[in-house]
Amino acid sequence: MPPCFETMRRLVIFISIVLCSFALWATHQRAGEITYEHVSGLTYRITILTYTYTPSAADRPQLDLVWGDGTTSTVDRTSRVNLDNDITRNMYVTEHTFPSTGTYHITLEDPNRNDGIVNIPNSVAVPFFLETILIINPFVGANSSPRLLNPPIDNGCVGYTYYHNPGAYDSDGDSLSYSLITCRGYDGEDIPGYALPSASHSISIHPETGDLIWDAPTMQGEYNVAILIKEWRNGVCIGSVVRDMQITILSCSNVPPVITTIDDTCIMAGDVLAFDVVATDANSTSVGVSATGGVFNLANSHATFAPAQSPPPAIGYFYWETNCGHVRRAAYSALFKATDNGPQVNLTAYKTVNITVVAPKPENLTATPVGNTVFLSWDVHTCSNVKGYRLYRRTGSYVFEPDHCETGLPVYAGYQLIGTTHSLTDTSWVDDGSVLPIYHGNEYCYRVVAFFADGAESYVSDEVCTVLHNDVPRLTNVDVLTTDTAAGSIELRWLRPSELDTLQFPGPQYEYQIYRATGTPSSEYELIHVNTSLFDTTFSDNSLNTRDLQYYYQIVLRAEVNGEMVEVGASDAASSVRLEITELDCALRLEWSEQVPWTNTEYVVYRLDENSHLFDSLATTSEQSYLDAPLENGRSYCYYVKSVGGYFAPDTLGPFYNRSEEVCAVPADITPPEVPAITITTDCETVDFDWTFSNDSAHFDIAKYYIHYRQTYDAPFTVIDSFEMEESCYPSSCHYTLTGLPYITGCFALSSVDTAGNYASPTPETCFDVDVCSSYRLPNIITPNGDGKNDELVPFPYENVQGVDFYLYNRWGRLVYKTDDIDIHWDGKDMVTHQPSSDGTYYYVCKVYLYALSGIVSIELHGTVTVIR
Repeated sequence: MPPCFETMRRLVIFISIVLCSFALWATHQRAGEITYEHVSGLTYRITILTYTYTPSAADRPQLDLVWGDGTTSTVDRTSRVNLDNDITRNMYVTEHTFPSTGTYHITLEDPNRNDGIVNIPNSVAVPFFLETILIINPFVGANSSPRLLNPPIDNGCVGYTYYHNPGAYDSDGDSLSYSLITCRGYDGEDIPGYALPSASHSISIHPETGDLIWDAPTMQGEYNVAILIKEWRNGVCIGSVVRDMQITILSCSNVPPVITTIDDTCIMAGDVLAFDVVATDANSTSVGVSATGGVFNLANSHATFAPAQSPPPAIGYFYWETNCGHVRRAAYSALFKATDNGPQVNLTAYKTVNITVVAPKPENLTATPVGNTVFLSWDVHTCSNVKGYRLYRRTGSYVFEPDHCETGLPVYAGYQLIGTTHSLTDTSWVDDGSVLPIYHGNEYCYRVVAFFADGAESYVSDEVCTVLHNDVPRLTNVDVLTTDTAAGSIELRWLRPSELDTLQFPGPQYEYQIYRATGTPSSEYELIHVNTSLFDTTFSDNSLNTRDLQYYYQIVLRAEVNGEMVEVGASDAASSVRLEITELDCALRLEWSEQVPWTNTEYVVYRLDENSHLFDSLATTSEQSYLDAPLENGRSYCYYVKSVGGYFAPDTLGPFYNRSEEVCAVPADITPPEVPAITITTDCETVDFDWTFSNDSAHFDIAKYYIHYRQTYDAPFTVIDSFEMEESCYPSSCHYTLTGLPYITGCFALSSVDTAGNYASPTPETCFDVDVCSSYRLPNIITPNGDGKNDELVPFPYENVQGVDFYLYNRWGRLVYKTDDIDIHWDGKDMVTHQPSSDGTYYYVCKVYLYALSGIVSIELHGTVTVIR
């Protein structure tokens, strides 16, 4: 279809709706939503719920539903109930089989809304539009949308905070999020002129609980708000429902009731949760308290609630016998509602209590050392729906008592995951050091957590600790005595095994074989020396290049058995401490590393004193790095690091001290300038840059600034301006104005280079899109009488416009004028006859092409122009 005919068709529809709505449809729709339930395969049961204006002649025994798969169905009404206050509740139920997996936008559009909605201009002429998104994805499984248990029709009072909760219940246990969106009308577009209801303070919805709080209504009338409810499974959005609800605000002095009960809580599966829900009201003679929520709809031992209706206080009673079948990652929501009997209007209050059911901890964890491994075992969990177990380990014991809502193991406890089993009865594990190294001489502590199919975790088990048998040598020192490229030396020390099995290895001859690897721990080890006494546990390794290389050592114990020397066992490998220094501007960064079987708890940094020619301690740290500053550029500084550590076994003496090699370095200015905090703004003619540094003198080091620009998100940045402006920064706040731009749309950033030629990274970009500056607008009247004033239709001043397609029609839909001139220049004449058009109202459709961050985009304007001569 040619563009002009499509444009004309839409214009005719637009005019027809405006002119005919009153006569054909009268007043009608108030509120509603679309929900769905999975039946089987690709088949779903759809429920449409609408609330309508009872006296309206526009009754709807049927509604047309668009499935989003290219088909439409007419759905019969299955229920019609007349309520108080001219409200009718309508329900439509049908089933539909979709052709395949995919995303389907299920929509309903029905003229018209009821008349007089305060925040929807001319609401009687605005269609009612609902949308629900169904995502059929075999990788996330079958899904049903949440059911909204509280109706979308409610009342409030001027000047009193209004509360509402949709009472969303998700039978699949998916997480829900809530947000307020614009109510939608014709063709699913946002309703022009729609605004959230005015509030003396604010109106908002809690993104997790769905509590809508309007604090507070300022004017009587009917208001509509739209709530978008999204479903989430494993962090992925799997569908959404939009509720369009109506709130009637009256002038009344009633105060809403108040609910008092417990806060969000957790309970261990198998325990009973019971509590009171108390509703009070300051100015009502009776108040009722009731409850809704998924926890009351469970097939397996659901919760119960005893409602109450009485003079305040009314006390309801919640009771739930939990079991393992209730364990899941998501909390169960119990939504409590209190309703008073106010004289003008009944007001309500809501309170949501989220309840998480947690599995008990695994019991009777044991840890048994076997050679160089630890064998772990525990009891089968009492919950038969457990899918497996996670094993955690740390070095040394840690006292941890989880909070009643704290499952699994928090990071701060210092445990690391070493293994996972994948069935209820798989209750053993061998820690062989393949995930995390396991060394002799350390105490290792273990815990286990059960997990479930949806990711829920149990409480953590009690801790159990053990130590590998001390039946092999244990290195304690790899200490660099001398730093040199050829004459370096390292002293080795180790502990003899205190649990040597002398029945298996009776001796009397014993020896230690000393092995060394150079450069990396994976390098080949070579035998360098043999100590022939069980009690000779030291060795000095000389003639080494300790300045450039790191060395690794291992001690192998051998014993005489039946006249032959056999291996008893080998120590864990240990390396020297290796120091590296990075040269910075007026500073040096020291970083060091080592691979040792013991645990180093702190490090002492030493620096050479030029006067005494001795090393003095400079700092002590638990980190493996240190920044020495401020220093003098061009001057040499020399360092070494001493580690302090030991084994965690209870019977091991310590600490052990081991030094690194000595390293010298010279600070130099290789540091780029600081990236400042920046604010970039525009008045739609120029772009202003305002930036600050963390200290007053930072800008003195900068030689030049550069402005980076890109017109669209996909385009690369280019430098469009540079400048020197030290004098414009005082004391650390700087400003620059960029002028002469053809248009403002685009992204801007600032970078700099210092006097040593070091370039800083650009600041975070600030982007201006088409909505920032004045949009393209046309006047609604011209007077082409030749007086030089308002003789032509021309746009108001505009920015960022690349082109237009303008079409003007008379009241009968005939094309009177068209142009692609951005400035229009219609002088009131017919483009065919070139004669002055008659006075009256003309309708236009104008497609405007704009420079945007995503490229050239178009918007379509609809409006009228009145000709008066």
